[in-house]
Amino acid sequence: MPVFRMSGGTAPVLLAALLAGCASTQLPELPAGDVPDGWRGASRDEAWPARDWWPAFESGELLDLIERVRANNLELANTERTLRTAELALIDAGLDRFPSPTIEAGARQSYAGTRPRDGDYTDGGSDAVDVTLGVDYSDVLARRPRFAAATARYESSLARAADARLRIVAAAAAGYFRVLLLRDRIAAGQQNLAHAEAIERIVRARVDAGTALASEGLRQRIVVRRQANALRTLELETLRARASLALMVGESVWDFDVEGQTLADLAVPAVVPGLPSDLLLRRADIVQAEAALREARADVDLARLAFLPRISLTGGGGLASTKTAATTVGATASLALQIFDLGRRGRGLEASRLRLESMLDDYRRTVIGAFNDVEVALADIGLLGSLGEVLAEDVALAEESLRIVEARYREGVQEFEALLGAQDTLYGARNALLDNKLATLLAVIDVYTALGGGWRAD
Repeated sequence: MPVFRMSGGTAPVLLAALLAGCASTQLPELPAGDVPDGWRGASRDEAWPARDWWPAFESGELLDLIERVRANNLELANTERTLRTAELALIDAGLDRFPSPTIEAGARQSYAGTRPRDGDYTDGGSDAVDVTLGVDYSDVLARRPRFAAATARYESSLARAADARLRIVAAAAAGYFRVLLLRDRIAAGQQNLAHAEAIERIVRARVDAGTALASEGLRQRIVVRRQANALRTLELETLRARASLALMVGESVWDFDVEGQTLADLAVPAVVPGLPSDLLLRRADIVQAEAALREARADVDLARLAFLPRISLTGGGGLASTKTAATTVGATASLALQIFDLGRRGRGLEASRLRLESMLDDYRRTVIGAFNDVEVALADIGLLGSLGEVLAEDVALAEESLRIVEARYREGVQEFEALLGAQDTLYGARNALLDNKLATLLAVIDVYTALGGGWRAD
């Protein structure tokens, strides 16, 4: 690799040309159609949710759980360590933009003795202390794009950490809601079991009186056992749900419990988004994709610099304390240019540009997917709200229907098949209403997470 030394007159001109040649590559932009003008499912009063949005559920236990997750979750602890590692790497990259100073100090002592043929033996020696200061500023042009790439990686780590916090907290809230749902279903199951046992007594009385078949009593007994088995299954599922929550706060399931007993005590908060363009700063995955795009842009800049001479600046000075003090000062500047590489630099530049185009497509896919997530979540909330009203009416109608069928069966004017059908309808309607309440709460969380959870990249 040849080395060229610059004269005083040509150095500024050549340096200006090199700086012009290493200007940053233009960052591709999103097509205008990728960002919608508004949200179809949003209300008129638009406001982005804040990070402290969780009190809107009106549950002190939920807030306490979220704080415990933030403080004790083992996965979040690892995320914070990873973020700190990325921060340290960014500090190193920032310092690498500047010349690297060096200092060396040393002391030496020498001894020599001489004895001429016709003379006496004489001692000789010397003591010296050396101090050398230096500075190195090699590969000057590449330092700026390297720092840009390091900055993009750090910002990606910030967004990844924010995404992990939101994902884990949302999962904890969803787990808490599931425990309450299971306890609601246990309460409904106990009600169903008590009702099935009451009907069994009616059927047995009719069988004993000879006005009903023995098979009807057996079939009703199966209904009772099925409800009892369903209760035991729900109790096991509750233990599993508690165990998942306990792991999120770093505790054993036997040391962890949930005091809440029903979803009915929870409020359903409203979540509405502001302008869609703000989502580009509020979704952590979008910020990560944009950071990857900027890192790919820095790679293109580095590939372009391979065609330019490599500029290195060094300087140093030293002081030696001997019998005769000596001071030295020196500085050098060099340009190194690779002439022949069999087209390797050209292929590297093309590969980096192709990666930049791929990162743009990944960025667009992330953005479009994020807007779609919000629209779907908003639509889910609207649908589940109206469906919940219908299901509540279904439960009331099913209870009235079973009451009528039960009375008619007791009087002997209603078939047993109708009684079985009315029981199944009521039990199914109760479970569907509870499932709808959980689905509504989870849909609210989905909107909150789809909007970025109150986080902003800036």
